[in-house]
Amino acid sequence: MKKITLFILTLFSLSKVEAQQGLPFYNHYLVSDKMLINPSYAGQDPNVISITGTHRNQWDDLPESPSTQTVSAHGIIVDRLAVGMQFFNDRNGAVKMTGFGINAAYHIPIDDRSYDGNEINVFSFGVGASNVSQRFDYSKIIAEDPNDPALQEDKYSTYFANLGLSFKYAGFSAGVSVLDIPLSQNVYYINNVEPLPTWYYFNVGYKWNVSEGIALEPSLVYNLNSNSERHLDINLMSHIGFGDNNQGVDIGVGYKQGMDSKNSNPLFVSPILKFKVGSLKAGISYDIGLSDYQVDGRKNGMLFSLGFDLQNPWGARFD
Repeated sequence: MKKITLFILTLFSLSKVEAQQGLPFYNHYLVSDKMLINPSYAGQDPNVISITGTHRNQWDDLPESPSTQTVSAHGIIVDRLAVGMQFFNDRNGAVKMTGFGINAAYHIPIDDRSYDGNEINVFSFGVGASNVSQRFDYSKIIAEDPNDPALQEDKYSTYFANLGLSFKYAGFSAGVSVLDIPLSQNVYYINNVEPLPTWYYFNVGYKWNVSEGIALEPSLVYNLNSNSERHLDINLMSHIGFGDNNQGVDIGVGYKQGMDSKNSNPLFVSPILKFKVGSLKAGISYDIGLSDYQVDGRKNGMLFSLGFDLQNPWGARFD
């Protein structure tokens, strides 16, 4: 019974991490905050303090579906130095994950007088530290022997480091980050064998200003981990702007492909809608599942985001 219990709990946890491409909030970046996948994005807009919250249900019409919540905030505090923080909570059956992180980023402006644009040209690098805890609620498990030693230790906690680089120049953008570098014993899962893998993210994009107030932004995000799992995101966003400070409506779509050493499978396609009016911003994406991984025929999920871009009293255009 001990082996069966361990196998079920471990399989359940690992399938969630694989489906969510690492920690449960890593696929929130397109609707909420890029700082979640790269600490160098903290404070990259020097004019605002960005505060964002998200909520995602893995299956939108399943009671007690696995769900994830995040809160992030970041902004410039002095000259070119920015700080940020994020918190997350994830519930998946008997498994609960919580965590927090702090980030610092430094931004170096790229001066090019030949480029006449409103976007800031900047090179950024960032570092971060995070803690992730996992707890098992054994009251939700039917065990033959409640005194089984495998059911006595119910919480694990690990510290990680995160590194990132990024740049924006003449409409082009790119970044690379390394996430979840363990700083303490990484026996994150209940079998004390499977550690949380380190993830490597690469992203590239281009913002094409079609006409005044209208822009298209295609982007690619490729990520892989130390267990040879890989994902490819292909995204296309359009922006219809009004006013200043990036106010407007964004409409787009994202496609996610999962890959390993043997297979390549489509995971989901996600229509996306975002808007910003004044300091208020909100977004929604609907994940339409394309793989065979489902529960009772359900394989669609939904993500909501809500936040504010507040005027930063310490920020100004990078000098």
